[in-house]
Amino acid sequence: MNKTLGRGALIFVIILVIGSFFWWRTMLWTGQLRGVQAHFDGSCEVVTGIVGAEDLVIDRENRLVYISSSDRRNLKSGGSLWQMPVDNPAAATMLKLPDMGTSLFAPHGLDLFIDNEGVRHLFVIDHGSRPKELIHKFIVQKNQLLLQETFSDPEFYSPNDIAAIGPEQFYITNDSRTKTGSIAATIEAVFRKKSGNVVWYDGQQATEVASGFSFANGVAVSKDGEQLFVSATIDQNLRIFDREPNTGVLNQIDQIHFSSGLDNIDIAADGSLWIGSHPRLLDFSAHAKDPSKLSPSQVFRVNIDKKTVKEVYLAADGLLNASSVAASIDDLLFIGGVFDEAILVCQQKKEEK
Repeated sequence: MNKTLGRGALIFVIILVIGSFFWWRTMLWTGQLRGVQAHFDGSCEVVTGIVGAEDLVIDRENRLVYISSSDRRNLKSGGSLWQMPVDNPAAATMLKLPDMGTSLFAPHGLDLFIDNEGVRHLFVIDHGSRPKELIHKFIVQKNQLLLQETFSDPEFYSPNDIAAIGPEQFYITNDSRTKTGSIAATIEAVFRKKSGNVVWYDGQQATEVASGFSFANGVAVSKDGEQLFVSATIDQNLRIFDREPNTGVLNQIDQIHFSSGLDNIDIAADGSLWIGSHPRLLDFSAHAKDPSKLSPSQVFRVNIDKKTVKEVYLAADGLLNASSVAASIDDLLFIGGVFDEAILVCQQKKEEK
């Protein structure tokens, strides 16, 4: 009897120790043990009325911001695309969408490709026809969009972000093979399983060109088209690839680790990378379920040539929760988030650049 009790107590202690260690490791890598010391060298204003501005891209020549908007707590409400003047953000307008033949439009990642004739090709990931995933290509004409083509392929199993390389060529990230919000997704995140990948579409077929990501997220191509950058939220790193322009094949050449859940990537005019991020991932998960629970927002600027990383913005004041994207033009910084009905427009001091 005593031996049985002794063994039981020993097993209990072992389970307790393992469980405590696992809890501590999880709290550590998700950022829950990290303090949030808010800072930004500048000032910000909130532009309201655009819900869930998860991704945005700047047309720097025309000084316009294109925004992907969706209420991710009420996906049945459908989403929209917006156009915001850089010099008058409060004058943002919803773009008129054509009939796309789907019952619901649920935009996610987007990117803008400008061809030699100056035509604006706006690529948008659409989850509205799930389980079938679609990528629409619109032609921008003033304040309306013309649907030119819709892409679909079995390799687009959970597209998150897109990097347009040509009028019909692009890379996408697939974040995970599990359903968002499911128990399987939670298990995959906690154990940091790597089911995310990068897919290249050459205009005719899709091919996996990189794999082994724990929640692949943002993707962007360098100004010269020779490199591709991919962020992973759970891995908390930025991978840098050389790319073969004709075949789209990737060769990883470097990796930068962040202690934060990276999201979308924007390439500034000077070639630097601006990344929206989630410094406390469990806070993000809690905020996704309950808007009253705050999720800190964070923005990094990465100089690829110098391999330097600067945290430009960090806040947990609820002004904008769960930042997912940041894009800069001149001394302005536009920050969007996954859920809130707001976009931050921040004026940076000169030395911040």
